[in-house]
Amino acid sequence: MLTPKEISNLVDLTSLNAFDSTESIDSFLKQTHEYNRNGFKVAAVCFYPNFARQAVQALIGSGIKTAVVAGSFPSSQSFLSTRLNECEMALEAGAEEIDIVLNLGAFDQGDYDHVIDEVRAFKGLMPQNDLKVILETGYLATEKRIAKASELALKGGADFIKTSTGKEFPGANINTVKIMAQRIKKHESNTGRKTGIKISGGVRTKEQALEYIKAVKEILGDAYINPDNFRIGASSLLKNLTKV
Repeated sequence: MLTPKEISNLVDLTSLNAFDSTESIDSFLKQTHEYNRNGFKVAAVCFYPNFARQAVQALIGSGIKTAVVAGSFPSSQSFLSTRLNECEMALEAGAEEIDIVLNLGAFDQGDYDHVIDEVRAFKGLMPQNDLKVILETGYLATEKRIAKASELALKGGADFIKTSTGKEFPGANINTVKIMAQRIKKHESNTGRKTGIKISGGVRTKEQALEYIKAVKEILGDAYINPDNFRIGASSLLKNLTKV
């Protein structure tokens, strides 16, 4: 069983509020350093893209990555060129990882080639950086739709598939994560490419985190439980881990 400090190594510590500011993000980053000094080092911090440069500069030498949500998060409803440009700007600011949302409108229309092409376009901007594709599983709802969305994101070149935005729709659940993990296993079997999984939306306690870790391990094995292949996106989880 992983310890609270080992679980923290898998966390993307997240602040995605409408009221975020340079001052609030500065405080957030100082708290991140405090966690680190106490042995609770996270895999990454995740913000809106306008805070990327601030985070990168504050985290120099820490070994903690800077991730951003981009591509018109959380809706993906804008011109593709605008969404791509937002990612380009975040990458230029030093963001190491980008989280985008799958084009759910195109998905619902059955325009699967378009969905794949969009993911490929985003991945094409960042061949050396991790692209996490959010499926919004609470909206997709059914096993069939979640499985199909997972397959399309993986085919497009996603480095991680992620459950949720944590915004309008329900977050992660165990059954959803198992469906995604099964598609990752199939993708690796077919291509030899190992792809990560990120769980987001409602993971607040050590017990919940361990439940998800167990579910992924049962399907993908121990080798997947590391920051390169497994993340938990959370804002309150780390606070609870430090109290254990």
